[in-house]
Amino acid sequence: MNKALIISGGGSKGAFAVGVVKDLETTYRLSFDTVVGTSTGALIAPLAALKQLSTLEALYTSVTTDDLLEAQNLGASIWNGNSLYTANGLGAKVRQIYTDDFYDQLRASATSVYLTTTCLQSQELVVYTTDPSPAAGTYYRVEKLKSAEQFRRAVMASASQPVFMPPVRINKDLPGAVNPGFQYVDGGTREYAGIGIALEAGANELFTILLSARNNTPDQTTYKDLMAILLQTVSVFITDVADNDLFASRQFIHFINYISQVKAAMKADGIAEAALDRYFGSTNPDYQSLVNRLPIKLHIIQPDTVLDGGPGGLVFDPAKMQQMVQLGKTALQNYVARLKPGETDWA
Repeated sequence: MNKALIISGGGSKGAFAVGVVKDLETTYRLSFDTVVGTSTGALIAPLAALKQLSTLEALYTSVTTDDLLEAQNLGASIWNGNSLYTANGLGAKVRQIYTDDFYDQLRASATSVYLTTTCLQSQELVVYTTDPSPAAGTYYRVEKLKSAEQFRRAVMASASQPVFMPPVRINKDLPGAVNPGFQYVDGGTREYAGIGIALEAGANELFTILLSARNNTPDQTTYKDLMAILLQTVSVFITDVADNDLFASRQFIHFINYISQVKAAMKADGIAEAALDRYFGSTNPDYQSLVNRLPIKLHIIQPDTVLDGGPGGLVFDPAKMQQMVQLGKTALQNYVARLKPGETDWA
């Protein structure tokens, strides 16, 4: 069973994902073949892949907004800058944690990490990966990571919310790089949760952590200033991207599982294997890869209500993030409690 862990974007709300990841790996002893991270999920994914859980929890429970982001003059930023905040503090954290040695360990591990980014120049979803033989993406471009520095930049780019944080030139100064001046930002601009990426990597059991609320009740706020309206617009945009990601992935999974059920029923009715090959055979290799896939299990763990990380998840409050870690753990426990006997072999 090829298991994948998918972590969505959400800024400081990533603390919820930390709680889920800790419980998956300590209580249920799960290991993952594939880990896909978007935005804050890209910060979490490498540490989750190597099971460095104490470092992961410290990153999401001991830092403040001021430790990571520095506000710039609004007027100067609008006219002469490329972001409302600098991210020097976050960059320092990334360099401190994701050392050259860490990168070497990640490359040597059995887990392939995928980090989503969006290229401003080409408008593509570009996925950077440690997978030595990744499948070609059907709706995104895949780039194999070539160095520790490129890896760190890919993490930063995926976490960089456009307008709020500066874009990153991932391939700057990389020998042989094509378009080294291209700028990359948050992968959530194109894909909130990389479920489709995990499916194309061959996963057939997906543990997806979404940081958006399952029940999103309207608030009564009147948005009066530019920043508040901008942040709320970003939230609306993220909700739309998330809904589209889930709809498309669920339709794909329903199709795969339906075909599997039909084939099993036909076998039970005595239809020979040779006949099944005729019914479901095709000279098109894309169809073959679909009809011959194993059934897929999709687990979605997300908060019931909106997490308290501020608009865009840009408020890093250690006390609130510690609470979110506990909420993540509780959400996973509640999810497991709702499972029917035989639905999964991991709980």
